[in-house]
Amino acid sequence: MSLTGKLLGDCAPYIFNLVYDIDVRMVFIECMDDPDCGEPDLRLVFPEVLSYREKNLQAKPDDETMDDVVSIEQPQKDTIVITTYKKEITLQVTGEPFVEEIE
Repeated sequence: MSLTGKLLGDCAPYIFNLVYDIDVRMVFIECMDDPDCGEPDLRLVFPEVLSYREKNLQAKPDDETMDDVVSIEQPQKDTIVITTYKKEITLQVTGEPFVEEIE
């Protein structure tokens, strides 16, 4: 089941900030509609993370290029795979992802 459209809605997939906070066991992805404005519009929250695994998808890291969400899939009830332009993140979770509007 694809979560990309459900979570991002009409927001563009440009990533302003992506954080895994191990202390609260949450992953936050802040996305923005306009990369020129430099302000996030939407926060995707993945709570109750049991494990976090990240794989680089580029042969040579490109720190100059903005990252963006390509897809968010949930192949199993407790697994979420977030693919961005630069990486693939696999989460084992017990909580359901949700969205927060940023004002």
